[in-house]
Amino acid sequence: FLWWLPRQAPLSRNHFPGAMDAGDGLTAEQLRARIEEQRALQATLTAQGEDALREIGEAEERQRLRRQLDVEETRSSHLGAVLYSRQRRRRSIDRDEAGALPSEESTFAKPKPQPTPGALAKTTTSYASNVVKRDFVWEVSGLSWLEQQLAQEGRECTSSDIFHVHPNDSDSKYVLVYSPRGASLLHADANVCDESSDWDIYKFRDFLFFDENLRGTLALVRGADSFGTNLCYRFFVRDARGDFRPWGEARRVAVPARDHVACFVGGPDLETEAKGLFGLTFEELLGSEWVVDDSITFKVEIEESVVFSHPSAVPQIRLGKADVTFEQKTPSVEVPPSTLQADLLSLLIEGRHSDVSIEAVYGEAAPATFSAHTNILSQRSDVFAAAFSHEMRESATRTLTVTDVPPPALKALLHFLYTDDFDEVQKVLREEATHAAGTDAGDAASSSAGSSSAAPISCAPEDAQQSIAQLQAVLAAAHKYGVLRLLRWAEGQLCDKLSCEMACSLLSLAHVYGATELERNCLAFMKANMARVVTRADFAALAPESLVKFHMHCAGVDPAEEEPGRKRKRDDE
Repeated sequence: FLWWLPRQAPLSRNHFPGAMDAGDGLTAEQLRARIEEQRALQATLTAQGEDALREIGEAEERQRLRRQLDVEETRSSHLGAVLYSRQRRRRSIDRDEAGALPSEESTFAKPKPQPTPGALAKTTTSYASNVVKRDFVWEVSGLSWLEQQLAQEGRECTSSDIFHVHPNDSDSKYVLVYSPRGASLLHADANVCDESSDWDIYKFRDFLFFDENLRGTLALVRGADSFGTNLCYRFFVRDARGDFRPWGEARRVAVPARDHVACFVGGPDLETEAKGLFGLTFEELLGSEWVVDDSITFKVEIEESVVFSHPSAVPQIRLGKADVTFEQKTPSVEVPPSTLQADLLSLLIEGRHSDVSIEAVYGEAAPATFSAHTNILSQRSDVFAAAFSHEMRESATRTLTVTDVPPPALKALLHFLYTDDFDEVQKVLREEATHAAGTDAGDAASSSAGSSSAAPISCAPEDAQQSIAQLQAVLAAAHKYGVLRLLRWAEGQLCDKLSCEMACSLLSLAHVYGATELERNCLAFMKANMARVVTRADFAALAPESLVKFHMHCAGVDPAEEEPGRKRKRDDE
C-alpha cells in the first residue's frame, strides 16, 4: 500500500537509532519457532476467513429466501382477498342480490302479493335502491415541501390511501390523486408495484390502468374493473374557517362495462386547458385561504350504484327493482289550496280598505304611491309601528313620505311584508327592471330616429349591474325598516354575485349595513383574487375601516370577532 511513495533507499536500523527488533535477544531456534507459530496462526486465520465467507453467502441466501417468502405471502394474501371477494359474490348470487336475476314473467319469481277488495295497485320500479353514499376527507400537510419531495420520489403527484364505497363490491375502491402543477396523474410505477414485496406499494397496482397522458390537479381514481358502475361525485376544499367549499359541479356518469380491466378517472380540471385549484397557480395557492398551517384538506362526496352483472354473462341487464303495493282507496275530500298570500297581496295592489299612503320620492325617479294598511305594516316592522304611533306628520295625515329608498326597492319591500315570499320580491324586481329597460330603449330609439346605420344595443352588462343595484337598494331598505329576513336574503343574493368589479363596493355596503356574512365573503373573495383586486381604483378608494378589515382577514383574523360592540341586528330575536 506504499506504492505511491517516492523511491528511496531501503530502511534499516541506522535510520532509527536506539530501535530494537522484536526478535532481539532470541536465538536462531527460538526465532524459527516463532516463525512457525505465525505461519500456523496465518493458516488458522485463513481457514476461519474462508468459513466466514461461506457463512456470508449462506446469510445472503437466507435473506434472499426471506424476501421471496415475503413476496409469496403477499401474493397469497392477495389471492385470499380475491377468494373472499368471489365467495361474497357467490353468496350475493345465492341470495338473488346479484347475477342473472329472474324477471317478473319467470316462473321462479317470488309470488306477487294478492290485492284485497277495493285496493289500489301501485307498481314501483326503483333505480336508487342500490345507491350507496360515502364521503372521504384527505389532508395533505407540508404542502410547501410537496414539489421537492415528489421530485425525490420521481413522480408528479401524490395519492391518498385506498377507501371503499359500496360494501358489497370489492372492486368499489378509490384513491384521490393530487398534482400541485396539474401534471401527470400516474402516482406509481406499475412494474414496481407488481414486483414489490411491500404491501403498501403492491396494493396500488389496480389504480394505474388509465391513459398516462391525463393531466389534472385533483382526480378521483376507481380501481381497475371490467364491470360497469354508475357514479355521482363532487369535490370540496376546506377554507380558513373550516368550511368545505365546492370546487366544480356535481357530475353523474355511467361507466360502461368493458372486455378488459380499466380505471375510471374524474376531476374538476381534467378536460380544461387551465389547471390549478380554483384557477390558482401553486404559488398563489400557498398564500390563499385554502392552505392553513401549510396543509390543504380535500373532500369528495360519492354516490355509487354498482352493476353486479356483466353483458358477456347475461342476455340483458336490468337494474330497476320492481315492487307492487296495494293501497286501500278511501273516499277523498278535495281541499282547495291556501289563498292567504294572494288575498293579502291583493289588498296592497288594489288598495282596498287601506288607511295609510306611502309615497316614494327618490332623486330623479318618478314618484310612486302605495296604499297600505297600518295594522299589517306595524305587525311586520317595528319601524313602521313607531312611525304610525308617534305624533308626526305621518300619523296625522296618514301619509308616509320616503325619500331615501328607490320606488322599486320600496315596492319589493312592501310585497315581502304582505307575502313573506322571496319569489314575489324577485318578481317585482324583474318587472321593474323590464319596465326600466323598455323605457331606456324607447328613449334610445327616439334619439336615434332618422339614422339608418344605428348599431344594435347589448344590455347584458347593464342588466347585471342593475340587478346588483336593485339588491343593494333592497338590502338598504330592509335594514332601515328592520326586516331581518329580507335583509339576510338580499345579503345572500349579493354573495352569489361577487366579482372583481363589485367586491370593493359590496364590502363598503356590508360595512355600512352590518351585513357580516357578505363582508366575510367579500374579504375571502378579495384575498383569493388579490392580484386582480388590489390594482383597481375602487380598492384604493376604500374607507380606512374596510382596508383594516381586509388586512386583518389576510392575517387570519376574523374582523367580526374582533368587534365585540358590533352585533348583527336582531339576530337573537
